[in-house]
Amino acid sequence: MPTLHRVAVIGCGLIARNHIRGYLDCGRFEIVALADLNTSAMHEVDQQFRILPRHYTDAREMLKREKPDVVSVCTWHIGHATWTIAAAAHRPKAILCEKPMADTLGRAEQMIIACRRNQVKLAIAHQRRFLPAYTLAREWIARGAIGQVQLIQSLGGDGLPNFSSHQTDMYRYLLGDDECEWVMGNVERKSDRYERNTRIEDCAIGVFQFRSGARALLLSDLVPHYFQGALIVGSAGMIQLTTEQAQLLNAETNGRWQTHTPDGKFFKAAEQGAQFEWLEGGAAQADELADWIEGKIATHRGEAAHGYKALEMIHAVYESARCHEKVTLPLQTRVNPLDLMVESGHLVPQRPGRYDIRAFLLRGERMISDDEPDVYAPL
Repeated sequence: MPTLHRVAVIGCGLIARNHIRGYLDCGRFEIVALADLNTSAMHEVDQQFRILPRHYTDAREMLKREKPDVVSVCTWHIGHATWTIAAAAHRPKAILCEKPMADTLGRAEQMIIACRRNQVKLAIAHQRRFLPAYTLAREWIARGAIGQVQLIQSLGGDGLPNFSSHQTDMYRYLLGDDECEWVMGNVERKSDRYERNTRIEDCAIGVFQFRSGARALLLSDLVPHYFQGALIVGSAGMIQLTTEQAQLLNAETNGRWQTHTPDGKFFKAAEQGAQFEWLEGGAAQADELADWIEGKIATHRGEAAHGYKALEMIHAVYESARCHEKVTLPLQTRVNPLDLMVESGHLVPQRPGRYDIRAFLLRGERMISDDEPDVYAPL
């Protein structure tokens, strides 16, 4: 029986469950340790997956004692760089970090440096790259089924960094990881809104120009219904894409929509319904990570450079709003341009009062961050 890769997980919230399920479903990993400030969160993971990993409230102690093969970083966004860099110092074979890659491009760059100098493979969990419908659409585009791609339109919400970093990554994946050349966008931020302790806008629009000539249009929090997927318009046809289905319209389909619901390596779309993207994406992502670790493939579809570019495109929307210009990539600003706008007085909330749309995910008395003290001393 093949040896299983030993996994340690930092952060045991909802996202960690997706990572852990993927590792277990692909059958090539074992979960040996969990780290979280809340012991109850770790016990819930044990019960849900019927596993018995060792528990730590100090992640650095876990890394030192366990010496895992793989580390999953599943904290809130601001913790991604801190814990990826800490994990890299202990030289696991690979790190899988949740997206968005980091809270700033500068910190994302440091993650890549830390992993490179310690010879650690780093992947960012943009798991929709592993969905069969996305890969089918990518193949159609590559073979010219809709001619030259002219426009990709997607709809997002809940702020750009978390939801729409999946969409900027999707654009590149569909276009064969084409390079984005420039970005232009704008934001509205009348309230003091956060998502997982990361400052976000109330709504935004972004336009992305790619080297191939394709363009993408992203509308975030501007329409009531949004989803992961896109409408892709080409010179000779169109594709409607969701996480489960890819629909093609071109001359070969006689001008009618032809629907494809491809199954994955691990799960069947019809059997899993809305859960298919989480189950198949997580398992296939982990399976390819094992192949990468074992030297069976040269790289991973979620390799860190792709996560960096997805984040760069998001921050370029903010930079365009800050500087009132078309932003040419690569982006040189290594801090969060939205933070710069707010903290400089450029974008002062007109309706003050900080609130976090994911605060309900926290435990105990926490209201701001997943690493703040659980009990506050009286004033």
